[in-house]
Amino acid sequence: MPRSASLSREAIARAALDLTDREGVEALSMRTLADRLEVGTMTLYGYFASKDELLEAMVATATEDAPAIAVGAGTWKEQLAGLMRGVRATLAEHPTGVALRLQRPLLTPAALRVTEAAMRIMDEAGFTPAQAARAYRTMFVYTFGFASFNPSAADGEAKRRARTALGALPEAEYPSLAAASDELVDAMGGDEQFEFGLALLLDGLEAELRSKVSSES
Repeated sequence: MPRSASLSREAIARAALDLTDREGVEALSMRTLADRLEVGTMTLYGYFASKDELLEAMVATATEDAPAIAVGAGTWKEQLAGLMRGVRATLAEHPTGVALRLQRPLLTPAALRVTEAAMRIMDEAGFTPAQAARAYRTMFVYTFGFASFNPSAADGEAKRRARTALGALPEAEYPSLAAASDELVDAMGGDEQFEFGLALLLDGLEAELRSKVSSES
């Protein structure tokens, strides 16, 4: 059976996602992908009219790999925390999502499932649409930024470089950094750091919601 007989839009998008997760978005071209799949470049254009269309399919594929969104399980804070953990896990599994989001908004129906779930959670909790929209944007930017700037939990070589840089600073000029160098290195990434920031955001949203309820009383 010829290789092209086993192709589908989903299979091509999955192969492209695997390629970019390993080698970066800049490594993707229709010709490169066709070579990996052992087909002609024009064969791919029979499934996708353009590279942009392929990129959108890759986003949808990555989103399908995200953990199930369980709206209605637990308090609103627990639900939002679970949602953001799922976003972080998906970005860690598919770093292509980080690179694509830096280039363009991710506005496909598949990518917007998380936004819909978050807005629904906050609507049911009593947030106004304006509060919910700004709250979700804040949480998404935090989670996306964490995934972008904390590769591999910021351990190993990254931590060694940071410790060396901090240790080389003149203590008289940087007394606060010198006193907290170990803590600053520990805070570079990892689950504990992510949960710390997420808890601060959710506690702030809870205070915002209480303020809204008090003003309406």
